[in-house]
Amino acid sequence: MSTDRPEFRPIETAGARRVWPFAVLGVVVVALALWIARRNVAGAEARPAALANAAPNVAASAIAPPLAQAAKAELAKKDADKLAQAKAPEGPNVLGGAVTAAGKLAMVAKAELDRELARTHGAQKQAAAYRKQIDELQKQLTEARAQVAALQRAKQPPPPSDQEQILQMLAPVLRTTNDGRP
Repeated sequence: MSTDRPEFRPIETAGARRVWPFAVLGVVVVALALWIARRNVAGAEARPAALANAAPNVAASAIAPPLAQAAKAELAKKDADKLAQAKAPEGPNVLGGAVTAAGKLAMVAKAELDRELARTHGAQKQAAAYRKQIDELQKQLTEARAQVAALQRAKQPPPPSDQEQILQMLAPVLRTTNDGRP
């Protein structure tokens, strides 16, 4: 056996790729991600006020009793914050002004709570009506499917008799006779 020619041809390899363009691209992507993250954090600080104003627009059926209690606690917290922010009147009747301010805020909070509870009850009634309507439609669908199945069964030909079944089984054998006679 001669050794002047190798048994396997060497595999041609591709030239080495330069790495620095990918490193620069990676740095640009990371810098862009950090810039976007910082920008979103600054925007998130302003969002709670906007979300607090949008809360009444939420579908009332999504509010569960524990969430309603949490909403009551949040309203009470907001009322306390409003009281703390209210400037005390200068004069001898400091407590009277605070009490009237607290009474007004409590009435507003009670009215908001009552409105939200009414919306919740209305949404629950509407959901119950929708469930009832869905049940009725399901019954109609079941009846319609039963009618379609009955029509399909009526259109089917009657099952073959015993003699017809035997002839159908023997038909290939009878056709393959040599002289063509059954």
